[in-house]
Amino acid sequence: MAETPLGTTRELADQALTNLVNQFARPLDFLRELVQNSIDAGTPRIEVWVRRADDVLEVHVDDFGDGMDEAIIDDQLTRLFSSTKEGDLTKIGKFGIGFTSIFAIEPDAVLLHTGRHGESWELLFHQDRSFEKVRLDTPVDGTRITLFKRMDPEDMPGFVREARWVLQYWCEHSGIPITFHDRSDAGDAEPQDQADVFAAFEDLVAASASRQVNGPFALRSPLQVDHRVDDIRVLLGVADTPSYGFYNGGLTLVNTENPEVLGPHAGRLGHLAFKIRCDALEHTLTRDNVLRDAHWEAAMAAVEQAAVKLRLALLDRATDAVAQGRDDDLWLGHLAAECAGSDLPDYDDAFMDRLLVRDLGGQLRSLQDVRDQAEDLDAVLLASGEEALDQALVAEGLVVLPDRPGVRDLVRAVVGSTGFGPFRQDMPALSAQALFVLPQLLDLERLSDVEARLLVALRQLFKAACSRRVKLAFGDFGGPSAGRREALFVEGPADGRVFERPRGRQLRLPARVRRRCILVNRHHDYFQLQLAASVDDLHLAAFSLAQVLLTDEEAEGERTFVKLAAAAIQGLA
Repeated sequence: MAETPLGTTRELADQALTNLVNQFARPLDFLRELVQNSIDAGTPRIEVWVRRADDVLEVHVDDFGDGMDEAIIDDQLTRLFSSTKEGDLTKIGKFGIGFTSIFAIEPDAVLLHTGRHGESWELLFHQDRSFEKVRLDTPVDGTRITLFKRMDPEDMPGFVREARWVLQYWCEHSGIPITFHDRSDAGDAEPQDQADVFAAFEDLVAASASRQVNGPFALRSPLQVDHRVDDIRVLLGVADTPSYGFYNGGLTLVNTENPEVLGPHAGRLGHLAFKIRCDALEHTLTRDNVLRDAHWEAAMAAVEQAAVKLRLALLDRATDAVAQGRDDDLWLGHLAAECAGSDLPDYDDAFMDRLLVRDLGGQLRSLQDVRDQAEDLDAVLLASGEEALDQALVAEGLVVLPDRPGVRDLVRAVVGSTGFGPFRQDMPALSAQALFVLPQLLDLERLSDVEARLLVALRQLFKAACSRRVKLAFGDFGGPSAGRREALFVEGPADGRVFERPRGRQLRLPARVRRRCILVNRHHDYFQLQLAASVDDLHLAAFSLAQVLLTDEEAEGERTFVKLAAAAIQGLA
């Protein structure tokens, strides 16, 4: 009866140990745990290296810290859940499970040498996790851990590459030097004797430097701010690929491109890249995320403060780039992402009055200029690619913007809508060709006799029905093939060359006070039909065409159509 509780306890302990060993997504994450423990032990540097012996790969982790005496070995290293790190925020591996993670790669054996207080010890852990402890006569400085794993030689290079990557990921900004040395092949052997001993020394130094996996706390970004609040440091910058890094003591807690780690801050900060260094931050038990506690909230608040500084710097950089004509589309794109993701006020004068775009005429324009015109046209005007049309629009005084991704993104983010509440509507960025057309106006001398007769008859009807408010002309929209794809007519100012394509407009002046020109497409199918009919009955064809033009235009009232009918009857009589 007495054996049952003991057996049950041992089974529970074995299961707990198994759970700890297998809790990480990547077995090689054990390197992070060993590095963390070495840093906690006060080591000035850590050396990680691998060596091949036939079909056995050795993984060595050597530190030069405080080491362990027998009491620490018995009470903390080989006993589950025992740790002196609880409550000390400077110790990352506070859960006392770092060493158990070495069994995640299922090593054939683990050899540990350590020394402290005049004691030196050797521990040999077997594959079943049982161990033997032997006192050494030779002093040991720090702690040296070696894992032995039997594997196919063809699998060794991949294992070594992954080990290097894992170490670089988790120890990216470690405050102490951490090196990784691959001695698993002859290519990484020590340099041979050379005639120039100094050259040999330089080669060795260069090779050693290339093996260091940690580097300074830095962010790859063309524009960034360095913001500090108490013990929190934030590097925040613009980025083509946003990423988010959280660090404790320079060791990675999480570094990812997944905005889910931002929680409620994703909408505001998701388009940026940042790194936060704060020794109060902690990772979750599974080591795959940051613990969202009060310290995390304080760190994210610091990032929000840094974002305000970055916004001002970005606005200045974009303004300078546009003024100088260098990389302006790049910086407008970054500014567009900032505007879309931030609470930047749409109606902030200091922002809207900045000269942030250059139109096709070379004139610097503010976003307020663009918005004012967009409210008139219900769209932002982009270059059409047809030089004659674009130049004509510029000559008319319109703001025509270059059609580039950065410009499109910025106007979409800032001038993408107008109005308020139920009257709010989207304002698309459209090619000038979608709104305007530049046809060739044809006078009577350039028309055929049949066309000239029909134009004269139409003008007489329009004069009777609309007085002198409407000017009528025929135009060529690019020849028969192109003309058949265009509308029957376009409308423009009475004295203008550029005509606006027919489209639904919410607000326009009443027809009785608006002078305009209706330009008929001479190659449209309906016009060609009435042109043929005019040979037999000129007045009936002119009336039919005039009625369709005024009806489709939706500008005139009932009185105009009464006058048109009266004039047509008089002509037919």
